[in-house]
Amino acid sequence: MKPENALTDKTVLITRPEGRELNLRHLIEKAGGKVIHYPVISIQPPPELDIQQLLLLREQLHSFTMAIFISPTAVEQSRIYFPALPEHFTIVSIGSKTTEALEQQNIHVDVEAPEKNTESLLEHPVFQMPKIDGRRILIFRGSGGRALLGDSLIRRGAQIRYVETYHRELPPHPPLDEDTVSALDAITISSNEGLDNLITLMEDPSLLIDIPLVVPSPRAQTMARQHGFKTIITAENATDEAAISALTDYFSSK
Repeated sequence: MKPENALTDKTVLITRPEGRELNLRHLIEKAGGKVIHYPVISIQPPPELDIQQLLLLREQLHSFTMAIFISPTAVEQSRIYFPALPEHFTIVSIGSKTTEALEQQNIHVDVEAPEKNTESLLEHPVFQMPKIDGRRILIFRGSGGRALLGDSLIRRGAQIRYVETYHRELPPHPPLDEDTVSALDAITISSNEGLDNLITLMEDPSLLIDIPLVVPSPRAQTMARQHGFKTIITAENATDEAAISALTDYFSSK
């Protein structure tokens, strides 16, 4: 079977947030597949008190020298509260999709790290001593993000301020019904949180464990195994392109 037809007659569950599934849907349908969209994460604005803090921070931007954007969502949500960034900022993005989101806002990216690869980012010359010592850095992200990057930069002498411009919630969905589950040939998830939420939303998660599951990382693979999934397909990263590549490779080999 040719890769471009690898998903013919296959039905794939996409779990990305509302409005963020469109590109993956297009790629799956282009490969001949069908899509069921079941968002497992809802993107919401910060609480009112946090919004007030964001607006205060806007008046202090010039005292910082670098902005790190963790994801495309961080880019999109940050523009609500920070429509312009100082020209002297060094702009850092995590992943190619984050870079694309910044460039769509006409923001030049100075440093791009591979998708979700904090270690490679920390190896970049701009983050080495003594250059990083004393630099005041903003990290744009959602609430409750991982602290590895910030903690590592603090140990190198940087001053870090997290800018949490959105938070993620569990959507108020009913569980997938048995007829929908029985029609699925594969499931895609894009984060560990997404996998946890999918399990939480299902009244009977055991209905899912026989369905091939595409995950974005070895960490997610380990979590999926702990949840009992029998066929786990690990994509190269969390991008739509990596997910469709993993799906087509899997079904082409069948």
